[in-house]
Amino acid sequence: MIDEALATRIPEGWRPPDSLVERVRMLERFLVVRSIADADADLARAQAEQARVYALAARTALAEDERQGTLEQEWALRSWKAEIAAVTKTSRQAVSGIMGRSAILTEDFPLVHAALAAGEVSMAHARIVCEAGTIVVHEDPAEQAARRELFVQLALEKARSTSPGRLKDFAIKQAERLTASSLEERYEQSMTSRAVLVLSEADGMGSLGARHSLPVLTAIDGRLSEIAKAIIAARGSDSDDPRTFHQVRADVFAELLLTGRLTTCPEAAGITAKVSITLPVLAMLHAQHGDVDGDGRALDTTPALLDGVTPIPMSVAKARAANAPASERILTHPITGTVVEVDRYRPTEAMRAWLRARDVHCRFPGCRLPAERCDLDHTIPASEGGPTSLVNLADLCRWNHTVKGNTGWEVCQLPGGVMEWISPTGIPLKDVPEPRGVTFGPSPPGEPGLEIGGTAYRVQQPGPGLGPRTGEEPGIMPGLDPPPF
Repeated sequence: MIDEALATRIPEGWRPPDSLVERVRMLERFLVVRSIADADADLARAQAEQARVYALAARTALAEDERQGTLEQEWALRSWKAEIAAVTKTSRQAVSGIMGRSAILTEDFPLVHAALAAGEVSMAHARIVCEAGTIVVHEDPAEQAARRELFVQLALEKARSTSPGRLKDFAIKQAERLTASSLEERYEQSMTSRAVLVLSEADGMGSLGARHSLPVLTAIDGRLSEIAKAIIAARGSDSDDPRTFHQVRADVFAELLLTGRLTTCPEAAGITAKVSITLPVLAMLHAQHGDVDGDGRALDTTPALLDGVTPIPMSVAKARAANAPASERILTHPITGTVVEVDRYRPTEAMRAWLRARDVHCRFPGCRLPAERCDLDHTIPASEGGPTSLVNLADLCRWNHTVKGNTGWEVCQLPGGVMEWISPTGIPLKDVPEPRGVTFGPSPPGEPGLEIGGTAYRVQQPGPGLGPRTGEEPGIMPGLDPPPF
């Protein structure tokens, strides 16, 4: 990447010091990474402009239909879509989809469109915020607008510092907290669409897909993985079984469905399904006692979380959590969202369960592989004196675990489980544990906020500043005891 004119002035046979060569390589890497970031920002700005003109086309076409009295048939809109598809060499269906998404982005969520136009977030981030934002509804249009504005403010703050994968889970949880619609009712309606479909593929292969309750599918997926691990562990080093982990999972899946039992590996026969359910304490108690306000609505509508991420109806969570052998119940503090208790009590398992509850997913910036499938990593390696304690352990996926141990990445664990990473080129990145539950709190007197149920709320930034920390275990909130170790 050295300028060609400057390169011609380097004396023939010159051998620079190794330290200088390494610095130049790091500088080149830094410049390439920054160039990619700049290119992504330019792409976001171009996509914002694309959304603007597609939305303009839709509005203009509908206005033309209105003038001609053809709104019901949408002849003008159809003609516009056909022309745009022909010019852009794409399908009318694709044009229709872009028009619809562009209208929602520019008209219903203008702050998200502005962030995209500024290159602050990607189109993937913007779509996630808009899709989750449509969950936030209220019978009063003014209050719906206020709630959506609060949601967008919160979601964009998160979007600017994390990956689309992590943002999706966060945005859905916050939308569920702010909406006046019932997750229970939407779940019951969605369950009517459960089905199993077979898709044919080339070379005699096919795919089997099932639409069902997410806790059920998560438990099935987990059981398949545990059985596959047991089969691979039992076959020994002298086995002639060439199957990979995913191939074993597929074979177990077929055998269990076709025969109803597992016959090829007795060691795996006793493995059952397991899911992790997070239950907000107050919401659980209100649900148990049927506490409602004057309008008949639950006093606390905080949803339960599957694997600490996905909102599920409290009734489904209670039914799953009641089955102790198949569920891992995690109780959270009603104000801070901090883990209060995990129903595991054996020392090593309790520590792993507590950390899975805190981390939810891999703690490398942007990665969202579930903690259940991650390695438990010593932030300060044990070989360097790092203790096996809550303040020195974190979940990392195998890929990022090996990257941390074998490349120039550095990481330290701050109070509250905050992971501070430094890239090989010196770029600082922070990964903050996601609070489970409320991420907006009462607004101080005299400051603006959204009034819900007689109380004004405003965005409360997540992070370690949720309260004072103790001196001995900075990763634990005072007054909240960790599981006994």
